[in-house]
Amino acid sequence: MKLVMPDGRRVRAEQKRSERRELIVLAAERIFRQHGYHAASITDIIDAAGISRGSFYLYFDSKDAVFLQLIERFVGFITEALQVVDPKLPEPAKRILENVQRVVDVAFDHPDLTMVVLRESRGLNAQVDAKLDRLYGLLHEMVEGALVNGDKSGLTRKVNEAVVATALIGAFKEVFLWHLALPVAETPEREVLAESLFEFGIRGLLVSP
Repeated sequence: MKLVMPDGRRVRAEQKRSERRELIVLAAERIFRQHGYHAASITDIIDAAGISRGSFYLYFDSKDAVFLQLIERFVGFITEALQVVDPKLPEPAKRILENVQRVVDVAFDHPDLTMVVLRESRGLNAQVDAKLDRLYGLLHEMVEGALVNGDKSGLTRKVNEAVVATALIGAFKEVFLWHLALPVAETPEREVLAESLFEFGIRGLLVSP
């Protein structure tokens, strides 16, 4: 069987398209954070990315499409950061804290994206609303599942999982929105934020703190 090697020009072209798409996405993150979703325009994104209008429409057909991509991007970063904690392994509380630390790192490694996704409210349009609902539904499902499994394994106390999941997600959201809006010099160290969120929202749930 003859092995067909990829054409170098094709590889370079695909890489260039990927880089151009990433350029648009990063520009959209900045513009949506600066102006808000409603006030931002495709022209603003084009100018920030330094591309032509035609180039923009090669990758996205609307402002909504870019915002939907940002939500997917954020979901991907969060799900990649979270790892299942096996209560049978040593120091499960430490593993939970490491999960919190990775989520904090996502927020501060991608501040524009985090602010845009967490700050925007429903009512943009039906498609965006559905994507935001999916995001928060996924977060609730993950946190509720962790609480249920924690109770079954004896790692955490029995609680109303739906209520506590809402409280935990709300706490993380408000902490990120507040501290990402501060000047860098006034923002606590990431380790401090992670430990504080852990102590506030999770330590009291553990059967053996």
